[in-house]
Amino acid sequence: MSDSSIDVRTPLAVSENVRVELGRDGGLHVVTAMLTLHLPRAQCEELTTTLARALVRLHKLNAPRKRPSLRVVGDDDGEAAPDSDHSVAPE
Repeated sequence: MSDSSIDVRTPLAVSENVRVELGRDGGLHVVTAMLTLHLPRAQCEELTTTLARALVRLHKLNAPRKRPSLRVVGDDDGEAAPDSDHSVAPE
């Protein structure tokens, strides 16, 4: 077996479940327990951007909704109700 058929990879980043390696051919190898992606650098950058956008959107979809601030309004003549601090804290 010749040395050119052996894919020598340089580790670039490692976490508990994922590692990214640089192959001899310049391609990036994203390795997980269930999947290995062999990508040119441009596609890896595009994947990174797409995943980041997806995570931001997911965060916004799952973010707790802020309850609106409530305040006591006056009667028809525009005056506030007596003995009121003009605000009511949400429950």
